[in-house]
Amino acid sequence: MEPRVLQELMGQRGVSLHVLPGQPGTYATLPEKLHPTLRHWLTESGIVRLYSHQAESYGSASQGNDILVTTGTSSGKSLCYLLPTLQACLEEPMGRALMIFPTKALAQDQMQKLEKLISGAELTVATYDGDTPKSQRSAIRKSANIILTNPDMLHVGILPGHEAWTKFLRNLRVLVIDEAHVYRGAFGGHVSWVIERLLRLCEWHGNRPQIISCSATIAEPVTHFQTLTRRTPTWINTDGAPRGNKEVLIIEATSEDESTQPSPNADAGRLLAEAVAHSVRSMVFCRARSSVEQVLRAARKELVKRDLDAQMVESYRGGYTVKERRQIEKDLFSGKLRGLATTNAMELGVDVGGLDLVILNGYPGSIASFWQQIGRAGRSGREGIALMIAHSDPLQQFLASQPELLFDQGVEPARASRENPVIIAAQLKCAAYERALLTSELEKWGETAQNVVSGLVEGGEFQRAYDQHFYPSHDPPARKVNIRTAGSSHVRLLLPNGNELGEMELWRAYREAFPGAVYLHRGESYVVSDLRHEIGEALLMPQEVNYSTSATVQAAIEPGVTIQQETLGPATITLCGATVTTQVTGYETRTLDGGGNLEEHELDLPTMTTQTIALRLSLPMNDFDATNPDQIKGLHTVEHVMRSLAPLIAGCDRTDIGSAWYLVSPDDFSASIYLYDVAPGGLGFCEEIFPRLHAMLLKGETMLQSCGCEDGCPLCCLSPSCESRNEHISKQAGLTLISRILASLGPG
Repeated sequence: MEPRVLQELMGQRGVSLHVLPGQPGTYATLPEKLHPTLRHWLTESGIVRLYSHQAESYGSASQGNDILVTTGTSSGKSLCYLLPTLQACLEEPMGRALMIFPTKALAQDQMQKLEKLISGAELTVATYDGDTPKSQRSAIRKSANIILTNPDMLHVGILPGHEAWTKFLRNLRVLVIDEAHVYRGAFGGHVSWVIERLLRLCEWHGNRPQIISCSATIAEPVTHFQTLTRRTPTWINTDGAPRGNKEVLIIEATSEDESTQPSPNADAGRLLAEAVAHSVRSMVFCRARSSVEQVLRAARKELVKRDLDAQMVESYRGGYTVKERRQIEKDLFSGKLRGLATTNAMELGVDVGGLDLVILNGYPGSIASFWQQIGRAGRSGREGIALMIAHSDPLQQFLASQPELLFDQGVEPARASRENPVIIAAQLKCAAYERALLTSELEKWGETAQNVVSGLVEGGEFQRAYDQHFYPSHDPPARKVNIRTAGSSHVRLLLPNGNELGEMELWRAYREAFPGAVYLHRGESYVVSDLRHEIGEALLMPQEVNYSTSATVQAAIEPGVTIQQETLGPATITLCGATVTTQVTGYETRTLDGGGNLEEHELDLPTMTTQTIALRLSLPMNDFDATNPDQIKGLHTVEHVMRSLAPLIAGCDRTDIGSAWYLVSPDDFSASIYLYDVAPGGLGFCEEIFPRLHAMLLKGETMLQSCGCEDGCPLCCLSPSCESRNEHISKQAGLTLISRILASLGPG
């Protein structure tokens, strides 16, 4: 499929084409010191030479160095850790290796690679995660040379019962941390402490394993490695893998009446079907689970119209059952599927073979993810095409109209919230349960950790004896700590016959599984008849519908403990804990293929209160006139702008961030704008935004100035999720307020 065809399919929208040049490969011979068995395995698999970075990784690792590899997508990073790992286990039969992957799908993919590479019975390799049958776990602990797992399982299923892992921990020689860029924000903070817990137990057994980590290209990768491991690695970043030319198309959002236009999900589905119909192996990346299902539905509908097999395309996302995930992975790896709609679960290094076309259904949330996703096109040195369909929202239109921000700005750093006291408190409880905390350890971990422990002692959650701190319970605290979100409660999605369709977090179900909500699953539609949040169940009825639903949410915010605070011109910005009370007051229906809103429905649901992290921008009374209509409009407009730009700054989806504005805040009577992490406990997004709020406002100023509308439109400052239906909005008033704040700061 040529770019010209794609442009024709998208109609008359603005399209920019960017050609990324390829490069020839740089190769090295197989290392002389390679174990004979490993050399045999490689040659039997057709690997008779290495890329230069693979050889460099092996050479440095053989000297005992900790290694960090940051090369491009499809550059063969797997061999950078597989070669040293297999070498270590072959040289020392009692040696063990632990490989940590962020997803089960990636672990399964790597497991298949290992099984294809390894022949004979020299080494035992196994996955150990939530899907591993309990009947097999003991044998794996005792005999497996190499174990593949994920941070969640390490946190809750291995470390709390480390006594059963004594042999493994004592002989652990290599620790692999793959896709390290994923571990950012609160999730990264938790993972850094999970790794700390693992390494302290190894040290207790007199062992110091080597660490090998691979990552997509991020800013400040060495600093990120140090945050995760508290070690300094040898950094390998010269990519020797060949690359074909790649054409990247950026398709602007439509400026026409939205009610007459197809939805981006319908566009992406139509393009996926077109590609599959021409035997073009394709993948569509979506930020939201609901978008994945809508894309699949649209693609299958189009294929049926053409009398083609609708099962050539599938969807893949969180919330599916284990059986469903494994079958989809099997069909994908075997080549049975020609097209896939997915979340970022497939953004990582899962090898799906060569992809001719990659479609980004909207901006993926970060520039790093943008490069990671388009990198899936044209794997193994082949040419490929990638395109991004911008949605009709301010941020995406801004990026589509100024694509140089995507190609020239550079990728973001991956910051892990290791010093977050909430995270530290949760993780130190887990660590103390596994082994009493020593005073020397607390001194090593820093002042924040020491203060947290003092608070836990005062609160009766720790007991102190001499220079040790104990967790006074036999109930593992890890069970209560969800390292991806503080909200550990889940809702089961049940059919009338009692079968379970999947599950989702309670906080997500509150917004997506309310009575009347449409839930799509593998292309089939269901309508929620009841949400029994108190027992964690939602009842779904199979029903064929051609619309989606979107909740209307009202939020009230009570600021809590201040974490950080700075002055930004006349404004004060504060990072703080917050109590957020939300209520779903209704929902809107919208046709799946576009055409605007159908109906609005009111709901009378109970409120939901969560503890999270918030960012507050406040203007004191003497700097803000609460009686001036233009200033009121400016405050509301800036709220919309900040929320729109949050994904560009924090690398999140717009649904991950909530917002609110107060003309007169109840606590200090200031005019305030709040951004808050929607997930309970926070996922680190507001922490990402806090030091970069100045940059956010600069981009907001540019976004408003560059829009050609007169005084506000959906492509610059109007929001479909505004609970006041975009009343009191003015582009010019928003520009005035932003400019006033920026002007007070002076140049730079």
